[in-house]
Amino acid sequence: MPIQDIEMLYSRAVDIMVLADLTPAERSEVMNIAQGFDCKDSATAEGVSTETIRACRKRIYEKLGALHAGTLMSTLETLAGVASGGPESRARAGR
Repeated sequence: MPIQDIEMLYSRAVDIMVLADLTPAERSEVMNIAQGFDCKDSATAEGVSTETIRACRKRIYEKLGALHAGTLMSTLETLAGVASGGPESRARAGR
């Protein structure tokens, strides 16, 4: 399921992705995942093979501790909310 407000996620998650030591290609693939691209669509958009995309996704999941695209996006949304001082961080701080 694609993220509806991709721009909001992107603006908040870029720093998190940098801290996770994702390469520029991996960061780009995270945004493709967020837009709902499957491996074939992403490979076409990036001009690479589907095997390259699969390998890239595997590295992303390992670096961010996600099992699949759904848990990856859930993790990034949660971290983006916490990093930006969103409702999740206020709730954890007891505010």
